[in-house]
Amino acid sequence: MAKFTVEDVRRIPSPDAARIGKLDHLVTYKLDPFRVYMVRIPKETIEEKDIIEAVKADLEGIERFTGKEF
Repeated sequence: MAKFTVEDVRRIPSPDAARIGKLDHLVTYKLDPFRVYMVRIPKETIEEKDIIEAVKADLEGIERFTGKEF
């Protein structure tokens, strides 16, 4: 997994219908100066491992198509 830096963590109202009235965490992370992404973590409280797992899953989806020609 690529190294990343957490730029910001915000609590936002959950957009998920099953979590109405609850808060999620929106994590902004940076791989390098040109690649900044966000991931939503649907939990009331988060720990470092939750951020790492969410970013890892997000990057797997992004890297799946990176560099491929169509």
